[in-house]
Amino acid sequence: MSLKTTLEQCVRRGQMMTTQIARAQFGSDEPSSRIITRRFGIKEAADLAGVSEPTIRAAEDAGKLPEPDTIKAGSISRRAGYTIYQIDNMREVFGTRPARPSDSEPVVISVSVNKGGAYKTSSSVHIAQSYALQGYRTLIIDMDPQATASLYHGYVPELHITGDDTVLPFMLGEKNNLAYAIKPTCWPQLDIIPSCLELHRIESEVYINHDEGKLSIEPHLLLRAGIETIWNDYDIIIIDSAPTLGVGTVNLVCAADVIIVPTPAELYDYVSSYQFFTMLNDVMSNIDLGGFEPDVRVLVTKYSNAMGSQSEWMLEQIRGSWGEMVLSEIVRTTDEVGKGQIRMRTIFEQAADQRSTSSAWKNAVSIWEPVANEILNKLVKPRWGL
Repeated sequence: MSLKTTLEQCVRRGQMMTTQIARAQFGSDEPSSRIITRRFGIKEAADLAGVSEPTIRAAEDAGKLPEPDTIKAGSISRRAGYTIYQIDNMREVFGTRPARPSDSEPVVISVSVNKGGAYKTSSSVHIAQSYALQGYRTLIIDMDPQATASLYHGYVPELHITGDDTVLPFMLGEKNNLAYAIKPTCWPQLDIIPSCLELHRIESEVYINHDEGKLSIEPHLLLRAGIETIWNDYDIIIIDSAPTLGVGTVNLVCAADVIIVPTPAELYDYVSSYQFFTMLNDVMSNIDLGGFEPDVRVLVTKYSNAMGSQSEWMLEQIRGSWGEMVLSEIVRTTDEVGKGQIRMRTIFEQAADQRSTSSAWKNAVSIWEPVANEILNKLVKPRWGL
C-alpha cells in the first residue's frame, strides 16, 4: 500500500471517528443537531437575565414568558430549570440584553501565541462562550488551519467546511465582505467563521495576489478590513490564531484591539512568548498602523498546584518580567476540558449528567469565568467608555 493511499485512509477514518462520536452525542454529525441541554436554576436565570426571581415568576403568571418546564419527583412536580435559549428569550422580553453603547465599536480580541499547547484555543472558546452566556453578541473567527475552535462547535474541516467557508476568499480578494463565512453555533448569541486546512494558502498566496494587483487592501490589513464589513452585528469578536509567525499572524496583530498571549507556567513556553513579543515589536516598527495600537496582556495558563511543580516559581518570574501586562487571573490545569471534549461539549455547555463530578465541573467553571470577566471589565468595557 502506498503512503498516499495510507494517508487517504487515515483521513477517512479520522472523519468517521469524529462523525460517530457526534452521532452518539447528538444523533447526527450536522452542526445544526447540536443543542445545549444544560439547565439553570431560577436564581442563575435571574442573574443572567438581569432581573429578580419574582420578576420571572410574575412574567410567567402573566403569560409574558412560557410556563416553566417541570419534572416529576414521585407525586411532586418541580421546576426543571431554564435552558440558555429560554434565558435568552427572557432578555428580549425584559429588554435586559447587555450590549456595547450604540456610539461605540465592537472590541476585537485576538488570542495569539507562536507555540501550540499553550491553551490558546481553549482560552478563545471558553472566553467567547462566557460572553455569549452573558448575552453579548459574540463572533469567533477561527484563523488556525487545525480548526480546533471550529470542531468545538461541530464544524469538521473537510467534512462540513472547505476553504470557501473560511476567511480565505476575502483574504485572496475574491469576496468584498465576510458575511458569506458566518455560521451559527448552538449558542443563541454566538456565531463562528470556521477554518480548515486550506487556510494555509494565506501564507503562500496573499503577497502574490497583492503583487499582481488583485488586492485593493494592504496585505497586513486584510483581516481588519474584513471584520469591519460585518462587525455591526456584534459586541465582541474573538480571533483564534494559528501558532505560527507569518502573514496570517501579522494580520491578527493589525486586526486586534486587544491581544491575549496565553503563556504556560513553564520555562520553554515563557521563551516562546517573548519570541512572540519580538515579532510583535517588529510588526509595530515596520508597518504603519496609523497610530492604532492594541492592548497586549499575558494570560498565564497550565498552572499546576501539584507537588514539585515549577508553576509557582514560573508565575513569579513571569510577573517579575512583564508586570502589569500579566492578567491577575490564571488558568489552572484541569482534566475537565479534555473530558468535555470526549462528549463534544465545553465546560459552559455541560448539563449535570455530562460532568465527571459536580465538584470538578464547578472547579473548572471557577477557572474560566474569572478570566473572561477580567478581560471584559479591564480591557473591553473601558473601550466602550464604561
